[in-house]
Amino acid sequence: MPIPFVGRRFTPADFKVYLGDVKLKPNGFQPKFVTLHHMAIPSLADRPTGLSPQHLRNLLSYYQDQLGWSGAPHLFIDDRPDGIIVFQRLDARGVHAESFNSEAWGIEMLGHFDHESISDGRGAIVRDHAVAAMGMMCDYLKVSAETITFHRDDPKTKKTCPGLKVSKADIVARVKAYQTKGATVIVEEPDLAEWNIVLPGGVDYRPVHLKENRPMARIRHLLDLLRPGGKFAIRANRKFVDWTQASGSKHAIPVAEVGDDGAAWAFVRDIAEAAGRNISVADRTVSLS
Repeated sequence: MPIPFVGRRFTPADFKVYLGDVKLKPNGFQPKFVTLHHMAIPSLADRPTGLSPQHLRNLLSYYQDQLGWSGAPHLFIDDRPDGIIVFQRLDARGVHAESFNSEAWGIEMLGHFDHESISDGRGAIVRDHAVAAMGMMCDYLKVSAETITFHRDDPKTKKTCPGLKVSKADIVARVKAYQTKGATVIVEEPDLAEWNIVLPGGVDYRPVHLKENRPMARIRHLLDLLRPGGKFAIRANRKFVDWTQASGSKHAIPVAEVGDDGAAWAFVRDIAEAAGRNISVADRTVSLS
């Protein structure tokens, strides 16, 4: 069955009109919430002028002809003024997150928000378009912004999607503000405050991201700095990275997240312990020795 492709662009105001005309069939697809994603590949840097009609046709061919899907993400979002793109019909079941496909509209943001900023520049424009779309879609469904899911909420994935730089609390608060005021607001998230990681010798380490308000880092990157010369293999279930030191000693490091670029992340404490480093924490500074 072919994907019910639409491929039309809308400004937020025009999307509101389009959405108002959507009629869900009583015995058909009945979305209950919205799921947010990022494309990761391509990134914003890969698409400096956004998604062209040819890019959309390429995506359609990829999903339909290469993957054999009969559905796709419902919306794509980029940073053009008409940056809300209806990719497939909203009254048809999409394919975007295994556990949520049957109940959710799927939205893909252009960008790789493990690495690119969503708080300024082009990323912030993409974010604001996505917030507007989600606000209108939640209103259409008569559900709270609290029902919004991220792809990484799917228990059947270990992806970081829609990106480690994207805070769910921030997005939900922005959607709520859009619903009540018709505009986004800046939300200060206490759990987005930077942690400082200090390596042996006093060298500051970046990048660090948070999960459950605990700092984590890329396993290979940090271990190469702490104990260079090791070999790495992520297990098929993506739950552990097996690290073999140059000395031959082996360690299994629990994986906290897997980035959409395939990089495995772990809590800094778990990495430090595997490397045999002492760790001390004061305020939001972690020191390794």
